[in-house]
Amino acid sequence: MTPQPAAPAPVRPAHRRWVGPPRVVAALALVAAVSVAGCGSTTPQTASTPTATPPPSASSPSASSPSAAAGTLLWPVTDVTQAKALQAQVDQGSQPWLLDPSEVATNYATTVLQWRAPSAGAPDDGTVVVTDPDAGTVTLTMVQPATTGSAGVWIVSAEQRN
Repeated sequence: MTPQPAAPAPVRPAHRRWVGPPRVVAALALVAAVSVAGCGSTTPQTASTPTATPPPSASSPSASSPSAAAGTLLWPVTDVTQAKALQAQVDQGSQPWLLDPSEVATNYATTVLQWRAPSAGAPDDGTVVVTDPDAGTVTLTMVQPATTGSAGVWIVSAEQRN
């Protein structure tokens, strides 16, 4: 009996890279960039006024002036130049969640504070209160350093644990 030649090894398809929806990919890229940029930084504490409930309705919080935003920016960018670049991206239709201060506040709590179930209240005069059943409450001061009003991105400028 003659031995049969060994069967060729199965051919595996080449490794394919995951390419998700553009918004998901953009959000993940932003989170990665913010995570790397924020390494070793600390969060300053400032006093603010608390509130609570879902995203804003027709009335929006008062927009902060560019001079007020010239101070500290914490998240998702840390300076006015970055804020203007981010605003340009949003103006092109990318990351529309940055136009909603409650969404920005919730994402800050998830990404920076590592909260598992944050819930943002309605914006009130440039602040948003975020609560988490396990972590507590934080009041975030929000500014619009590039464009103000409904078309402007919101940036976290201060955090106060309540």
